[in-house]
Amino acid sequence: MVNQAYLDDKKIKDILTYISGMRHSEQIRQMFFCSLNGMRSINFCYLQIKDVYNDDESVKDVISLDADKNKGKFGANYYLNSQIKKEFKEYLKYLKSRNANLTAETYLFTSQKLNKPYNRVSISRLFSSIYRKFNIEGASHLGRHMFVSKLVNSGINICLVQKLSNHRNIGTTQRYFNYNSQMLSNAVENIRV
Repeated sequence: MVNQAYLDDKKIKDILTYISGMRHSEQIRQMFFCSLNGMRSINFCYLQIKDVYNDDESVKDVISLDADKNKGKFGANYYLNSQIKKEFKEYLKYLKSRNANLTAETYLFTSQKLNKPYNRVSISRLFSSIYRKFNIEGASHLGRHMFVSKLVNSGINICLVQKLSNHRNIGTTQRYFNYNSQMLSNAVENIRV
């Protein structure tokens, strides 16, 4: 099933404002940004310091994940824009404030009760509950749909979008594209004689 929900920038800002009032808002905010950057929950629930940060604590340009942190039997690369890199930089400060003994193996997102990485089901429930507050049907995967839709709406070639979303088949990428009537109107407005 393809989710037809589309979150415009205002709705995303409203969601971020809502998240800022939640317990553990720093973790939830960063997971939300990972989702909006096209990551699946399996990709970001097991992220470790070594996956995101260089030895000098700068944020990597590309998060390269092995198959054990990705769907299927293939690895994945997620390119980070300047905004998400800034978010990850701030998130490292938060992690340091919570844990002075960070190592390369430290997980970025952990359950407070168990001190273990969140599992995908918990993340999906968390995102569903957030979206429900805004009358949106969706879970953590909705961010991937938004990622693909924003790229396509920006005029990025569908083949590049396929690579950026780590889809093996371009047909999958096409199914992820969400649209609304305003987008359709804007598209035909570009046709001029």
